[in-house]
Amino acid sequence: MEDNTPNSCAPLPLCTLRLLIPPIRLVSAAIWQTIQQKVVADYGMLEEFVFVVTDIVPKLLTPRQRAQLIMGLRARLILELCQFEATADIRLVQPHLDRVQTLIEAWVVEGCASNMKVPHSKFVDLVQNLLKNRDEREHFFQNVFPVEFGPAYDDALHDLMWLFLSRLEQFLPLQTFQQVSSMFGEASSVLDECMDSVSRCRELKTLLQYQKDLGQLDHNERTSPLEPSWSFALELESIII
Repeated sequence: MEDNTPNSCAPLPLCTLRLLIPPIRLVSAAIWQTIQQKVVADYGMLEEFVFVVTDIVPKLLTPRQRAQLIMGLRARLILELCQFEATADIRLVQPHLDRVQTLIEAWVVEGCASNMKVPHSKFVDLVQNLLKNRDEREHFFQNVFPVEFGPAYDDALHDLMWLFLSRLEQFLPLQTFQQVSSMFGEASSVLDECMDSVSRCRELKTLLQYQKDLGQLDHNERTSPLEPSWSFALELESIII
């Protein structure tokens, strides 16, 4: 797995990044940062995003990978709540347990097993027991959690999320301006809206200055097939001037 993230770039404000990065890719980047930094409190949002996307495009992951990632994220969030006294409250945890059971029921239906009795999650039973018994909870987080939900568990979530985001990126590749232009309807209204959204905002200046400082434009690059030759450009200049 390769991570080509540049380390030397100064951060840009989100409002400026929105001019440069398509919304879905921006969300993917935020998800990746969340997984890398292990911000478990936000894993519920990650699970819901993965669920929605793979529900529409199931081939992004195998059924097993999808179940592992979705349930893995939700389970890790639930255990995070159970681990600390302030959040080890059935009123806080129960909605997440209901979500687990709902996911199980949905997968039974997807598996065309409508006549099958929906299984009850052993994980739900475990969590309910931890919430009822403080001694059991202390034992679990001291002895069981580090083994079953420790670094190896986090690494598995990391790898599955990388796979999901990579395939989503392949599914939604960046379009050239010619390709995007062919998707427009009435040109005049599109131009007005697009210009209005960027031409007078300070974020555009910030973005252009940022890219300029990175030296992204190289005038020494070979002329593209569509670029006029210098001789033609000089002739054009003499005609205009």
